[in-house]
Amino acid sequence: MELVRWEDGHFGYMLRWASDPRMTAYVGNGMPWTPDYVVERHEQALRHWEDHGFGLHVVVEDGVVIGLAQMLDGDLGEIEIGYWIDPAHWGRGVATRVAVELRDKALAIADRVVAGTDARNVASGRVLEKAGLTYFTSRNMGGRLQHCYALQRGMSDKGVLRYSAFTTDPAGGNPAGVVLDASDMTDDEMLAVAAKVGYSETAFVVPWVAERQFDVRYFSPKAEVPFCGHATIATSVALAERIGDGPLTFHTPAGEITIETSAGTASLTSVPTESAVADPALVSAALEALGYKEIGDGPVHVGFGGARHLLIPVRDREQLRELDYDFDALRDLMLAHDLTTVHLFWRESAELVHARDPFPVGGVVEDAATGAAAAAFGGYLRDLEGPQRFVISQGEDMGRPSRLEVDATREDRRVVVTGAAVPIR
Repeated sequence: MELVRWEDGHFGYMLRWASDPRMTAYVGNGMPWTPDYVVERHEQALRHWEDHGFGLHVVVEDGVVIGLAQMLDGDLGEIEIGYWIDPAHWGRGVATRVAVELRDKALAIADRVVAGTDARNVASGRVLEKAGLTYFTSRNMGGRLQHCYALQRGMSDKGVLRYSAFTTDPAGGNPAGVVLDASDMTDDEMLAVAAKVGYSETAFVVPWVAERQFDVRYFSPKAEVPFCGHATIATSVALAERIGDGPLTFHTPAGEITIETSAGTASLTSVPTESAVADPALVSAALEALGYKEIGDGPVHVGFGGARHLLIPVRDREQLRELDYDFDALRDLMLAHDLTTVHLFWRESAELVHARDPFPVGGVVEDAATGAAAAAFGGYLRDLEGPQRFVISQGEDMGRPSRLEVDATREDRRVVVTGAAVPIR
């Protein structure tokens, strides 16, 4: 099998395959490929080779063209890869070999390779994982849910554990990196590792002499954050698997966090929460970036549970499901107001809340589970209505279902957030 540069003579293959709904369901814009659109894609492919020296290939095996393979230039030293194999050749490992070759070609000329798959195409995600790419986020692309994978050049798994938090299924929850001994690491080194891992946060642990006490810091791919709930759950379960279940104490930039661990789950007790009505100008700008003309009942607050979150009630489950926001505008607004996420929520009942958390300041579109926001939200509801105990269902619309149990019944202002965590690999 080899990848051959796209040429004029290959146009007929694309034209023929464009009538196959198994191709158009997942490739391009998801719409039927008209002859005019095929001409446009063909001309784009030829120009890309001239402009960048790489691009669309045909996949050739035993002299027969059996598919397409593509490398696209991206930002920040990234190359995006993608492929499509003729259905007559599915199930023979061809896609994995193509993905591996694309990966190697991309990392020979760029620092990072990324790929996206339609959420419905589970097999394609498995191919990317076999090629060494790791899931890091999901996003809405033209009305379709896309799962995103990445691999950094020179990335080593040594010293970096990968857990998914608020789930018992590695395919669900929110992934976090965990470094159990960061004693000799500088700030720059921790940020570099977090960027390579690519998850919304990676936790870095420095053990204390005192038993079961640790310094813990959290880095997104872009910056350090004061506290991260899902990475705390992941780190606590990882530690408990190695030193046994029981209490843990994390000394974080946001303050002291106590955790109880048992049988693959962890319950963190937040720092004291705070909640206050958000500035109307902030709310107006946030709603504009989110594309919301109306929201649900209830006040919009800025809540704190180790980090600051803008808490916005939405109108109904459908409004939550259709989230599609202006990434740059919301990121800039959040940076200006020191916000970690925007916590969008809809209450199905007193016991069940559905939520989504845009996280553009961390360099990812959305968190699949946000423990710090859950703590802040628990404090918000307690301030408005009195003691609360409920479950947050998050990540459903990303294809990464997560379950966060929230207990805001303590006499003090702290909130307990509980969830499971499981190794990803």
